[in-house]
Amino acid sequence: MIGIKNVGYAGLIVNFLLSAVGLTSAQGTPQIAGLPGSLSWHNPPLDYRLENGSVLTISSGAKTDWFVDPFDGTVAKSAPILSFVPGDSYVFSTKVQVRFTSKWDAGALMLWADDYHWAKLSFELSPDKRPTMVTVVTRGLSDDCNSVPLPGDAVYLQIAGTHSTYVFYYSTDGSSWKIIRTFNLTAPGAVLVGFESQSPAGTGSKAVFSEIRYAPKKIANVYTGK
Repeated sequence: MIGIKNVGYAGLIVNFLLSAVGLTSAQGTPQIAGLPGSLSWHNPPLDYRLENGSVLTISSGAKTDWFVDPFDGTVAKSAPILSFVPGDSYVFSTKVQVRFTSKWDAGALMLWADDYHWAKLSFELSPDKRPTMVTVVTRGLSDDCNSVPLPGDAVYLQIAGTHSTYVFYYSTDGSSWKIIRTFNLTAPGAVLVGFESQSPAGTGSKAVFSEIRYAPKKIANVYTGK
């Protein structure tokens, strides 16, 4: 029988080996250079890894989602979110690549205050199997806006925030940004921002976030995203 001390020692060895190759185990919370403060999980992922301190992979389990049904008020709040507290004004962007298998599998940037006040900028597989830009803003109940179908399994996402006003963008090259939504989101507490992976109708999905950038500034031009 392996004693508790030996189990702890074995865990240290595993974490050391993962660190040596730039990975992180499913336990704990990753810290990403350039993001303010510390990150925290709201719903733990099925698994995650952090490579080279800047490429984050989040694996979500089966039937995971964030949505408050506008017809009957049913609340889905099970998808993992890795978030942090931003400044008053900021521009936050990333490239996301999603393992699309089932409808509504997605990788997203998320604004979150509580279960009834949040928004997501999502790269999502539509029911007709087309990767699509989707935005959801929840103020008690969720809306759901399918915007633009895109080829491939990767896209760039960007949020510009100033106090309680936000702008959502997407880009196919990480340079030329297209605005898809501007809105206000006020909440009783702080509005966090971060990364989300979901699989509402499937058995799980995986989202890889890379080229993560955060700038504590007010965006200069709302229409160009720069």
